[in-house]
Amino acid sequence: MERLMLRDAMARIGELPTLPTVLNSILDALAEPETSALDLGRLIAADQSLSATLLRQANSAYYGFYRTIGSVPNAVVVLGFREVQNLVLTASVFRAFPSQGSAYDRNQLWRHSLATAMLCERLAKALRFSPDATFFSSGLLHDIGKVALDSIYPQAVVEIVARSRDERRPMREIEKEVFGLDHAEIGGVLAEHWNLPPALAEAIRWHHDPESSTSAQQLSRMVAAANHLSYLAGMGETEMGPGIEAPTASLEQLGVTEAITNAVVEEMRGGNARIDALLGAVAAEA
Repeated sequence: MERLMLRDAMARIGELPTLPTVLNSILDALAEPETSALDLGRLIAADQSLSATLLRQANSAYYGFYRTIGSVPNAVVVLGFREVQNLVLTASVFRAFPSQGSAYDRNQLWRHSLATAMLCERLAKALRFSPDATFFSSGLLHDIGKVALDSIYPQAVVEIVARSRDERRPMREIEKEVFGLDHAEIGGVLAEHWNLPPALAEAIRWHHDPESSTSAQQLSRMVAAANHLSYLAGMGETEMGPGIEAPTASLEQLGVTEAITNAVVEEMRGGNARIDALLGAVAAEA
């Protein structure tokens, strides 16, 4: 097939699904300190699918609340604003790209994406960064370009996965040979199409090459590090070809020591329960 140029990708990405309008309203409300659980609950209740997802999450075995959570505002209270934001974004992205009909192992990709998101949060905490929801968001969406390419060129992606596995080479190398650009670049374009914050789009675009980032270098380094740590924790895309090389420069610049690496990876190895809970809650959307 012809090599895909960035301008062609822009045109095709414009045909992909957009995130629900209510998501922007919810994210804006979450950014306002004065927003109450009732205010947030009303916004989420405007989307029946998100409401059902939130209630499924609140009533999942992972949280083990002693009583049934029956209303959206109560779910917001018991889960907390940060967890609600993570869930709403996760559900919206999964709904935008349903897995049915894809020969690509989306389940493994989603699990890896959630693991990377959680590791971004945990690594930021270990490094004493100020709490910021962007860590989870950038980790969750770092490989969204793979899903976009799979949606646009499904057969080509199947062949790329097979070559990556057979040739023991990273997918992004073969993506560049086939398309002329890789999933990180496509992901950055998609983030802009979704009107996501510029720092988030920048981190997605440069998560394999953080030193090339001009406006979100630290966040790009954090995603690169978390992506690498997810493989160490056994939560990489192991069936899609070889793992990734350690982002040595990013780890050094962030100050990720061996002790921090071991602690965060060990903690993440027990993170399957939260991933299962999130995937279970959004199963109807994926």
